[in-house]
Amino acid sequence: MRKEWIPMLIQKRTITLRQMEDTMTDYELMREWFSEPELQEWVWCDEKDEAPVTIERIIEKYGSRIKNPTTVFPYFILRDQEPIGFIQYYIQDQVTIGLDMWIGIQKERNHGFGTDALKQMVEIIHNKYPDVKHVFVDPEIANKRAIKCYQKAGFKSSGEIVDGNLILRINFED
Repeated sequence: MRKEWIPMLIQKRTITLRQMEDTMTDYELMREWFSEPELQEWVWCDEKDEAPVTIERIIEKYGSRIKNPTTVFPYFILRDQEPIGFIQYYIQDQVTIGLDMWIGIQKERNHGFGTDALKQMVEIIHNKYPDVKHVFVDPEIANKRAIKCYQKAGFKSSGEIVDGNLILRINFED
């Protein structure tokens, strides 16, 4: 019997970013993600192994960042307009910005969505802050998945390790 090759159409899923909003829907989604066991291994609201994060704690932590953004700017990662993760940037100084990111839904991990989101955020930063020279991330050394994702997005190891976290950077050319 002859096997026939049937071309498959692969639809590229669209990854976009939107600023986190001051809504119970966004806060409850954050709380849901913080309670996901695999995510808890690497991400936390304040401290690892803290009790389940309350909605009040989420609102306390993220509400001011949403209503009066000054140094921390939270965004949701959307796949086909549905939130699947979180990314935020924070201004460290006049030339350096840091990033935090995670995919909050387990089935959405390992598909390159984080890499796409990182590339978009780096572009946003580069366009919005022309004087910034460095964007960095600081995953825990044991978080191999995150490190691989950051490297795919263009981050390079600086060789620095701070508090058990590997510093990876993108340096913008002058």
